[in-house]
Amino acid sequence: MPFQLSPLSPTSTAGIPQAASDEGPERRRERTRASQLMKLLRHGDITVAVLAGLAVACWLSFAVWMPHHRGLWLWAALVHGVQALHGWLFWSFKRAGRSALAHPGTWLRHYEVVVFLSGLSWGVAPLMLLQDVRWMPLVPLVLVLLGLAAVGSHKVAAHRWTIYLWLVPLLMPVTAFMAWLGTPTTLALAPMTGAFLLACLYVAIGRHRLLMKELQTKLDNDALVRALRQQVTLVEQANREKSRFLASASHDLRQPMHALGLFTATLEKRLQGTALQPLVKNMIRSIDALEQSFTSMLDISKLDAGVIEPNLQPFPIRDLFRVLHMHCAGQAEELGLGMRFKAGGKIVMSDAHLLERVLSNLIHNAIRYTQEGGIVVVARTRAEAISIEVWDTGIGIPEDELPKVFDEFYQVDNPGRDRSRGLGMGLAIVKRLVLLMGHQLEVSSKPGKGTVFRILIKATPFDEMDNIAVAADTVPSPIDESRTLLLIDDEESIRVGMSDLLQTWGYKVLTAATIQEACTEVRRHAGVIDIVISDLRLADGEDGIDAIERVRSVYGAPLPALLITGDTSPDEVKRVHSSGHQVLFKPVRTKELYAVLRSVP
Repeated sequence: MPFQLSPLSPTSTAGIPQAASDEGPERRRERTRASQLMKLLRHGDITVAVLAGLAVACWLSFAVWMPHHRGLWLWAALVHGVQALHGWLFWSFKRAGRSALAHPGTWLRHYEVVVFLSGLSWGVAPLMLLQDVRWMPLVPLVLVLLGLAAVGSHKVAAHRWTIYLWLVPLLMPVTAFMAWLGTPTTLALAPMTGAFLLACLYVAIGRHRLLMKELQTKLDNDALVRALRQQVTLVEQANREKSRFLASASHDLRQPMHALGLFTATLEKRLQGTALQPLVKNMIRSIDALEQSFTSMLDISKLDAGVIEPNLQPFPIRDLFRVLHMHCAGQAEELGLGMRFKAGGKIVMSDAHLLERVLSNLIHNAIRYTQEGGIVVVARTRAEAISIEVWDTGIGIPEDELPKVFDEFYQVDNPGRDRSRGLGMGLAIVKRLVLLMGHQLEVSSKPGKGTVFRILIKATPFDEMDNIAVAADTVPSPIDESRTLLLIDDEESIRVGMSDLLQTWGYKVLTAATIQEACTEVRRHAGVIDIVISDLRLADGEDGIDAIERVRSVYGAPLPALLITGDTSPDEVKRVHSSGHQVLFKPVRTKELYAVLRSVP
C-alpha cells in the first residue's frame, strides 16, 4: 500500500496534542458536566455525615416526647435509607476515580435522583412527625427545614436541575401542609415559607450563573493552555528539525571547505615566488572569510553547549591592551582612524583569553561602524568595579535598537545583509562570554556621535601591578621532520589534501578511510607513530573517538590524538570535548593545525 502525505495527514502532527480548536460542542458539554459533578460530590462524605447527624437529633428529640409514634420510626427509616443511598453514590464515585468523569451524564442523573429523594424525605417530616398541629415543635421543625434549604441551595448551585430537585421537594410539601391546616399559626408560616423558597431559588440560580461563568472561563483558559502547549510542541519540534538540518548542513559544508583550505595551503607553498602567488593569496582571503563565519557560528554552539569554562585569574589589563593594540591598530590606521589604549595600571579578575576575545570583537565592531575620528579603549575605576570601556565616534545606535544589538545575526544599518560587514554574531558572542565570566555589560549610544560599550568587572584586592608576576610565553620546539602521523578520514579529497599539506611540513603520513584500515596501517608500519588525526564522523556509522581507541589498543600505547569534526551541534560539541582529545572544527585553518602539531611533545 503506497504511503501518502496530505495537508491534513495525521502523520504531520504525530506526537502533538489535540488542538483546542478541535474541541467540539459535545466534548465541551462533557467537560462542563464533569466539572459540575466534581463540585457536587467534592465533599460528599461530610454532607452525608452532617445530614445523618441532624436526622438523628430530630428523631431522638421527637422520640423523647412520642416514643410510641409509628410515623416517627417510618420517617427515621426513610431519611436514613436515602442517606445510605447518598453515601453509596459518593463511595462508588470515589472508587471509580478519573474513569467516572468519562461518563458524567450518568453520574449526574444518579445524583439528581439522590438529591430529589433526600429533599423529599426531609420535606415530608412534618406530615409524619406531627400528631397535633397545635404542638409547639412545628415551628422548630420548619426552621430546620428552612436552614437545610438555605445551606443546601449553596451546595447544589453547580447544577441547575439539582437546585429545583432539592428546594421544591424540601419546602413545597411543608408549605402546602401548613396552608391546608388553616390554623392562624400555619397560615402565617405558609406564605413566609413559600417566600423563602422563592428567595432560595433566586439566590441559588444567581449563584449557578456565576459558577457557570467561572467554569466556562476556566474551560476557555484550559483550551488556551492546550493550544499554547501545542504551539510550544510545534516550536520545539521545528527547533529540533532546524538544529538537525543545521548540524547536517554545517557538517556537509565544512567537509569541502576543509579540503579546499588544505589544497589552497599546499598550493600557496608550491607557488611561492611565482606570478600566481597573488591569485592564491586572494583565494586564501576568501577562504579565511568563510572560516571566520563558520568560527562565529561554532563559538555560539560551544557557548550554548556549555563546554567553555572561564579560568578567572588576576592579571594586569596593560598586557591585554598591548596584545589588542598589536592586533587592531593596523586595521584602524589603514582606515585613517585613531586608536588609543589607556590601562591606567588596573588589575582585573577575569579570564584573559575570553576577555581578549570580547574586547577584540568590540574593537573590530567599532572600527566597522566608524568612518572618521577614532576608538578609545580605557580602563576606569568605578564604585566597587573596574570598567573597561570601548568608545568610538561611529554612526551610533538608536535607543530603540539598543536591546537588539546583542541578538544573533542582527546588524545596525545593514538591512541588505551585506556579507562584507560580517554575520552579526560578534555582539551575540560578546554577550554570552561576558555573562559566562560573571561580568556586567552596558551599552549607550547617541546616533551620529558614537557608542560606548562597558564591561564591569568586580574590583580585585590587588592594588599595585608589581604584586602580579606574569608568566612568560613559552616557545614550542620546531617539528621533528622524522615524525609519522596516522590520518583517518572517509573523504578521499580530504585525505589527499591533508597528506600533501602535512608532507610539505615534513611528516610521513599514513592514511586510512575506516577503523579497520587504520588498524591494518598500524600493524604494517614498523616504526613509531607520533600522533593520530581522525575525523569524528566516519563512513558506515563509525566514530572517530572509537577509531582512536582502537588504534591505541593495536599500537599498544596511548598515542597523542587530534579529532577534527564539522559537526557543531551542542550535544556533539559536549561529547568531543569530554573525550579528552584535542579538537579542531572544520574548516581547519592551516596555521591552527600547524600550532597544534607543534605543541605535541
